[in-house]
Amino acid sequence: MSITLYTSRICPWAHRAHIALAELGLDFKEVTIDLMKPREPWYLEINPRGLVPSLKYNDEIITESSIVATFLAELKENHLVPFPGTPEAALKRAKINFFVDTYFTKAQPLIQSALVTTDMAAKARYANECVDVIEKQLAPLLADAKPFFGGSSRLTLAEVLTASFVVRLYTYAKPGVDFFPQEAIEMIRKIGNWQKWADALLAHESVMAIYVEEDVVRALKIKLAQMAAAAAQK
Repeated sequence: MSITLYTSRICPWAHRAHIALAELGLDFKEVTIDLMKPREPWYLEINPRGLVPSLKYNDEIITESSIVATFLAELKENHLVPFPGTPEAALKRAKINFFVDTYFTKAQPLIQSALVTTDMAAKARYANECVDVIEKQLAPLLADAKPFFGGSSRLTLAEVLTASFVVRLYTYAKPGVDFFPQEAIEMIRKIGNWQKWADALLAHESVMAIYVEEDVVRALKIKLAQMAAAAAQK
């Protein structure tokens, strides 16, 4: 088995693959793609969309982060996700899928909107709406976390697919970074089920192994500046 991961460590989508690979203990070759530059022709031959991650498994190319992570989780029996074939496994997979879907359709769009707006009133509104989603829709789904999803003592596919974004949320609200309102993150910290789960993510080696906060913040500052410059030209 030969695995090559084409990645950028500043990208939360690519971060998913790193978490999965770490949890599964799989050896792989890492090839860094510079997201600050136009994609080189050789990489566009691998992934015409130019996105990361891309995974080369033996001679096959797999793209899109959720597909890459799920593929890795299904290579062999493991703790991330139950193998299919039983009603119990199907139910656990459905619960994982629902949690991940709720996060990315309800919470993450609000976080993204709060990050990119320069209107402070709008930023506060998006952040407060995010707090409401976490409290009313996500935290109840973590009621049985021990400390991870579904009563698991180890990471599951739910964490593989969401942890990189959750980690960044807490970074974005730090004093001196201030991409996300500190008042909102303090309210989030008071949501018991959620915060216990988030604390476990922030302390987990597989989640944090490649995460360099300064690099992530620097990259987002550049991206936001580019977006502001593009908007000013319209």
